[in-house]
Amino acid sequence: MIEAQAKLPGLERIRARFLDMLVERLGDIDRLCDPELSGLGPREALEQVQAILHKIAGTAGTLGMTQLGDTARNGENTIISYLGTGKPGNEAVYRSVAEFIILAEETLDAED
Repeated sequence: MIEAQAKLPGLERIRARFLDMLVERLGDIDRLCDPELSGLGPREALEQVQAILHKIAGTAGTLGMTQLGDTARNGENTIISYLGTGKPGNEAVYRSVAEFIILAEETLDAED
């Protein structure tokens, strides 16, 4: 994929790299959601998932993937609220992260 990316013009090259990174970040989120794999407590894991979603939200929006960016931002904000207040509750947190994962996987499938 890297060789193909080198031939793509500007924004398309960045988009291709973002999609490669998205695959990696989905793997990171998956590991963070499993305490045995991550070795982290729930709060630390959620903080790291929130940081990943923050980065994706900004980049996705810039690349025209508005729905993906908005869904990542919703997950990020839900985690921030939960960590700060305990609300809206862990079910809402996991649902928002799951919604992001599903949309990200659909986005990647559509790009193949």
